Amino acid sequence: MMFTFRDAHREDFQLISTFPQNQMEAYFMFPRGGYPLHPEQLFEIAQNRLLPTVIERNNKIVGYCNIYDRTEGESCWLGNVIINPEFRGIGAGKHLIRVIKARAKEEIKVNEINLVCHNINTKALLFYYKLGFKPFDLKIMKDFNDNEIAGIMMKSKL
Repeated sequence: MMFTFRDAHREDFQLISTFPQNQMEAYFMFPRGGYPLHPEQLFEIAQNRLLPTVIERNNKIVGYCNIYDRTEGESCWLGNVIINPEFRGIGAGKHLIRVIKARAKEEIKVNEINLVCHNINTKALLFYYKLGFKPFDLKIMKDFNDNEIAGIMMKSKL
C-alpha cells in the first residue's frame, strides 16, 4: 500500500471532520470537540499545533494527526489522530504514526513522543502498544456523557 504525506491545508479539514463515524470516535480524536466535528474548529486547533500532517493514497486524504506541547530537545505529544473510514484496516494508521514519529525526530528535534489514549478505546491502546508506545501514567478524564474514564498516558522513544 503506497502512501504519501504532506502538511495539512485549511481545505483538508472539510473532509477530515467527516472521518469520525460517531460521537465516541469524535471524542477519541478531539475530546474538546463536539459531534459532528466542525472543519473550522479543527483548522483553528491545527494553527496552534506543530506538524499538522495528512497521509494520502492516490491524492485522497487517508489520515490526519498533529503534535502539541513540545519540550524542546526532549518530547512532544501526539494529537487528533484519525483515519478515513474507507482506509481502515490496511496499514494507514501504522504509516501515519511512523511518519509523524519521523517528522517529530527530524523536524522538531525531540527524542520521545507521548500520547493520551482513553481506557475505553481498547483497539487504539493495542495499536499504539504494538507500535512501541508504553504506558507511564494515567489521568482521570470525563467522557462526552460526563462519566469518569482513564486517560492512559503512553510514550515511545524516537
